[in-house]
Amino acid sequence: MTIPQVIALTILIATVFLSVKKGSDIFSPARVFIVVWSTCIFLVEFKLSRLQFQWGTFDWFMLLIGLVTFLIGVYISYVINIDKPLLKLSEIRATIREIGINETILFRFIIVYFIIYIVSFIVEWQIVGFLPLFTANPAKARLFFNVFGLQLIISSANVILFLIIEYFIFIKGNTVKKILLVVVSVFAMGDYILIVQRYGLFMLLMMAICLFYYSGKKIKPRTFIIFGLVIIVTVFGIQSLRETQLGYAYILLGSKMKSSKFSGLAIPYMYLVMNLENFVKYYSHVENHGYGFFTFDFITALTGLKHWMAEYYNFDKFKEYITGYNTYPFFWPYYYDFGVAGLAVIPFIIGFIISEIYYRLRRYPNIIMLTIYTAAFAVIIISYTSDPLTRLDMMYNFGVIIFAQILFTNKVVKR
Repeated sequence: MTIPQVIALTILIATVFLSVKKGSDIFSPARVFIVVWSTCIFLVEFKLSRLQFQWGTFDWFMLLIGLVTFLIGVYISYVINIDKPLLKLSEIRATIREIGINETILFRFIIVYFIIYIVSFIVEWQIVGFLPLFTANPAKARLFFNVFGLQLIISSANVILFLIIEYFIFIKGNTVKKILLVVVSVFAMGDYILIVQRYGLFMLLMMAICLFYYSGKKIKPRTFIIFGLVIIVTVFGIQSLRETQLGYAYILLGSKMKSSKFSGLAIPYMYLVMNLENFVKYYSHVENHGYGFFTFDFITALTGLKHWMAEYYNFDKFKEYITGYNTYPFFWPYYYDFGVAGLAVIPFIIGFIISEIYYRLRRYPNIIMLTIYTAAFAVIIISYTSDPLTRLDMMYNFGVIIFAQILFTNKVVKR
């Protein structure tokens, strides 16, 4: 093993060991972030593909800036909250389950939003004239299934599914309504299949796991295994819809694995490590910074200025990438916008804010704060390959879900 691998593996094992100690919270921001990134760094150093290359000392320095400053932000928040009383996990779960939920408002919100979603889906289908799943090239067709405004609603199936999950967790009885919601969830899940999307589904699953963890009973190891299997089967199931057998052959060939015995690992391995490889290879290629264009992408997209500005200033977030792997770590847009300053400052701010949300949840548990943290948890998990905080579809999903909590939460319990 290389020195970076030894360090990453040591950190990973130590973090996991400390997480299983009695009273530890395995979903705390620092632990989750360290596990995700130490795993990716450990894997990237195997260099199983010829597309990968050896990194220099300065390359490692640049990559680690965003990671270390994120953790520094978390640590400063920890120091601020170190003397403040925190509730145990069992107390958090008990408190959240005591919070009153207006079942009627929650149910009506789901149904009304679902109707809006279905109408939007049908209208966009009629406008574009096709469904990506039923085209010769679903992976390409999904990019053109996009009508401004309507697509924002269609990409928010997460809102419906997350609220349905909440309904089943917190509402007892109401069998007839729950049967109806199961039917609604099937139609909403169909969105991911018909338009061949998996990103939103992965984010939903992460948020659902976090929601269940802090609001349910003690989770057994087999529950994590089941959730893990569901994630793998669903995400790669949608991937199989996007790619034909010829497409898979192209991916395996394009991955340029150094040995045929690693071909079975090509897809998961490359999706985990090529984000880091892209950043290290192309950070030095950024000559003109965006000064906020990519960081606030969701705002320019919402106002309709995004494409005009991108064309006028020749901005392209993923202009350069290695073969077909066009994703970057979460800090890429911040570096692209502000250089090393953005790479250091913005991850620090994100780490600090997420940690403050976490400690707020540990002191004053309520459904609204829990929902905000489920979004933050998902952001951490996906950080190795993207930043949802710069995406309009994800910010819209987060916003509507949190707004719904405000409507149907009867009271907030403080300690």
